[in-house]
Amino acid sequence: RVDAPAESTEEEYFQACHAAKMWMDAQGGTGEAQVEPYLAMVQKSGPGFAGSWNKRWAELGPERQAAVIVAAQAAGRGECG
Repeated sequence: RVDAPAESTEEEYFQACHAAKMWMDAQGGTGEAQVEPYLAMVQKSGPGFAGSWNKRWAELGPERQAAVIVAAQAAGRGECG
């Protein structure tokens, strides 16, 4: 949880949601059960990962981290457009 409002463009939201959905689909199981493992992976990943707009987690401000979380939760519910 990040105590900040989510901040991303519509295109960035779609990119983050799609990246999360693709990762979750590759892991198998239900999407909602994959949200926490996905976010743990994003926090450990290096630059070049589409789910965090090619930035390391630590490089994202709180609003951007919140946007990644919102997109991951939506992916877990199958709500990516």
